[in-house]
Amino acid sequence: MKGRALAAAALALAIAAAALAEDGRFDKTIPFPRNGDAKLDWKYDKVTIRSVECRNYPNDEDIEKARSKDPKDHSWLWWEFRVDNRGPKSYKVRFWVDVLDKDGRVLKSDDRSASIDADKIDDSIRVSGRLLTLQAADAPKVRVRAEIVPK
Repeated sequence: MKGRALAAAALALAIAAAALAEDGRFDKTIPFPRNGDAKLDWKYDKVTIRSVECRNYPNDEDIEKARSKDPKDHSWLWWEFRVDNRGPKSYKVRFWVDVLDKDGRVLKSDDRSASIDADKIDDSIRVSGRLLTLQAADAPKVRVRAEIVPK
């Protein structure tokens, strides 16, 4: 019984450590967030990257038009990261978003650097990118990464 309790405690610590990176670097492959945001809950010092959401995703009509008439149609997507900084120091952050095909190959990669000001709650940082509408429609996963460093 004692062994199970220790194993459960070790597992809980491992899960917490995975979400709290000591070096400020994070990396996660997630299902493509077409309908709302994907929770990240990445923490470094007093900074939290709560979630990412895909904005401006093509609607069903745009996707059908691309499938039937214009396979070279492109769409602009905005990847909106929701962030908090509950501390007195400002930070620099860099985000990367890789849209992956069914075999895990990168279809499109975009990145952006920004600042997270001290004591800034409920802020958002956008990474924009343009890709084929059909690639957006058919991509099953997205790899998101972040690096946070003191300013």
